[in-house]
Amino acid sequence: MALNPSAVGKRDSDYTETTDLHPKGGEPQKNSAATSATANQNGDQPGCGDSVMPEQEAPERRRSMQADARSFSSSPLPAQRSTDELPRRNFQIPRKIRERKGLYQFLPPESREFEDLVKIISSFYLDASSRGTFTYCKARLIHNELLEKEFIEKRREMKQEGRTEQELAESYCFLFPDKSKLQWICEKGLSVGHCKINTLGNPSVGVYLSKYSDLLQINPFEVGAFGDMIIFKVMRGRIKHIHENTPKNAIESSPKFDCHLSKSANRVTSLLSYRAFELTQQYFFEFAFDEIKARPRHVCPYAVVSFQYKGKEAAATPMAAHRFNTISSEGSKGNGI
Repeated sequence: MALNPSAVGKRDSDYTETTDLHPKGGEPQKNSAATSATANQNGDQPGCGDSVMPEQEAPERRRSMQADARSFSSSPLPAQRSTDELPRRNFQIPRKIRERKGLYQFLPPESREFEDLVKIISSFYLDASSRGTFTYCKARLIHNELLEKEFIEKRREMKQEGRTEQELAESYCFLFPDKSKLQWICEKGLSVGHCKINTLGNPSVGVYLSKYSDLLQINPFEVGAFGDMIIFKVMRGRIKHIHENTPKNAIESSPKFDCHLSKSANRVTSLLSYRAFELTQQYFFEFAFDEIKARPRHVCPYAVVSFQYKGKEAAATPMAAHRFNTISSEGSKGNGI
């Protein structure tokens, strides 16, 4: 019987394809079928870069895929990472902003610091009727690091000398300076020779300050008078009391003392008392190796407050006295020695 050449060629071709599917070991190549099936399930078209992975590359690729999986699982998602970092990047502790311009820290009238200064001033009134006769419209704290440091150093030295707590106690005094000298005093401190009073000691070797905040000058204020007072923080240290009839040579400053006060100061009970201003002054000085210092360190400028005197009649009206009704009643007694 004659053979059909095409049939014979087809059988040879089928045999050849069947032989190629079985390697020498006799096992069929399953990777090709699995790859084709996966491609069909994913909708991939054969011949678009999907080739059979060689056996020597399979372990390396599996390790690479496992490493990528671990890296992906350990790193947070973009949304999670941004959520975690957002509080750390944007959260800030709110701070109370205060207006401070160099030497001064200006205090708003409604601030607690402003009210504290008014309380200090009113607590050093000599006359109870002064309440409401003054209005305070502007205040600023003085930040002079050099003077503050020297004040602390002076206190430490006095403590090392065995001074008592009463001698180391801090208090306040007041000064109504010429307008032209105010800035200089705040920057450089109060130096000897700033006044001409000599009741308690030579003004060329010490400084004078007012004990009472409503007794800032010899003559009473006229209605409508205004200006700036400086509040000083002071330590009186060891005090020497001076009599009115004490000879001038007996009131010279001595290294054993830090402050002179008048023995007659307690007799001053009114703003109109005889020599009320002079007798209530306080005199400060400091020695260094038996030589007088040009600026006593236990006198430090603390604040500047602007005031206006409105008189007794204005104090009697409710509107003028309203602001001072909130101040403690201790203000009329005075805390000075």
